[in-house]
Amino acid sequence: MTARLSSLMTRRGAVPLLIICLWAIAVFPNLSVRSFIWEEGTNAEIARDILSNGNLLQPEVYGVRWNEKPSLLPWLIAGVSKVTGEVNEFSARLPAMIAVVLTALLVQSLTRRYASLNASLLAALLFMFSPMLLQKLAIAEPDTLVTLFSFAAFVVWWNGVEASDVGWWRWIGCGLLLAVLAMAKGPQPVGYFALGVSAYVVVTRRWRDVPGLFVCLLIPAGATIAWAAAVYRPGDEATWISYARLRSVPNVTDYFVRNTHVFLNLVAELMPAILLVPLLWRARDAEWNIPPVALPLVLYAGLCTIAVVVWPGSNSRYAMPCAPAIAVLAGFAWDAIAGTKYAWLRRMTVAIACVLTAFQIVLANAVLPLFADRFGGSRIAGQSIERAIRANPAPAFCTDLATNQLFYMRAGPIRCVDPADLGSIAAPAWLIMPREQAPLLARLNHDLSMRAAVETDTGSRLSAIRLDKQ
Repeated sequence: MTARLSSLMTRRGAVPLLIICLWAIAVFPNLSVRSFIWEEGTNAEIARDILSNGNLLQPEVYGVRWNEKPSLLPWLIAGVSKVTGEVNEFSARLPAMIAVVLTALLVQSLTRRYASLNASLLAALLFMFSPMLLQKLAIAEPDTLVTLFSFAAFVVWWNGVEASDVGWWRWIGCGLLLAVLAMAKGPQPVGYFALGVSAYVVVTRRWRDVPGLFVCLLIPAGATIAWAAAVYRPGDEATWISYARLRSVPNVTDYFVRNTHVFLNLVAELMPAILLVPLLWRARDAEWNIPPVALPLVLYAGLCTIAVVVWPGSNSRYAMPCAPAIAVLAGFAWDAIAGTKYAWLRRMTVAIACVLTAFQIVLANAVLPLFADRFGGSRIAGQSIERAIRANPAPAFCTDLATNQLFYMRAGPIRCVDPADLGSIAAPAWLIMPREQAPLLARLNHDLSMRAAVETDTGSRLSAIRLDKQ
């Protein structure tokens, strides 16, 4: 039986097909049971605004202009929704989900070029089911898109280096991939390719590649500048500085504590692949040689990750582009330590990988439907407020962009206002706000009657307050 299975696995396309099947089993069942979390509602609402009002470059989110960054993911969501018929959990999450499996296939392909078939399959699983990716495996956020386009640019570049043919068209191709990346989350993640490849050029003294690299990096820079010029209004620079975490210098103690926390989170989220990578040095004493791609992978994964860890206001998820490179290096290390005293680590890595894979499959296929109410909290909250508004119609306003709840309210247009402007809202009206803002509303509208029709306990803990004349 084992021999037959091994024979099947060696057939052309068998391992990629297995990766795709595992991905499908782990993400598609009960996909719509979990309501939107984190920034999913914002991305879905931007896509809905693009489809409804054609605001491709400068969308609005409940009347608030969205100018923080380009909107590649909402553009893709809008495209999928054109086919599926509406913006919902499936159409919103599909682009980010596809990005995960495409990156896993790239990881498997690059690892297989230099390592065993088993090592390549393990590398793909270590990427796809690492704790970092498990958080984003079926979530409509742009981090997985950024990871795909960044790593794809790296692979395209390395293929040229390996073939001694990094020509202008290859540099332009890498630049176009990085330009698409910049449309997903701004230019910052381009740093993985820029720092890693630049360092490799310097270390190996490939000075002839400097002009091509310069042109390559000009393309995403130009794309970002073009987007910024197209949407710019006076004052936008403050938003962009804040988004880049450049607004203020943090307190030294807070900075140290936070960034230590980011580092520890990053190590935990890259388990168990991160355990294997340091053991690549064992290859020096073994028959298995370190692949030439190992050095550029280390530079690609390491340099920008260091910058992410030390950057003020950073978060471990910003380092996701390093995950596929770490997985490939772990696959190499898997082969390197075979037959050494560290071979026990191979068994432990497989065991952890199997546990993480099983966890996601059980979560998607059993836990989500069993606890549908708990995972659907944002949907339940939004729909309960929607029912209250439909029962007693009036203009609806919000004071907080709690998009994960607001997305599920289809009773009519909702516009967000500044809390300081609550006193100027004419009754009758519905006000959707966090509970802690209710006293402010009472002070500003003391001559109107207020009734809390719905109070929710999910996310921003929104209250739907009916405002009427006394």
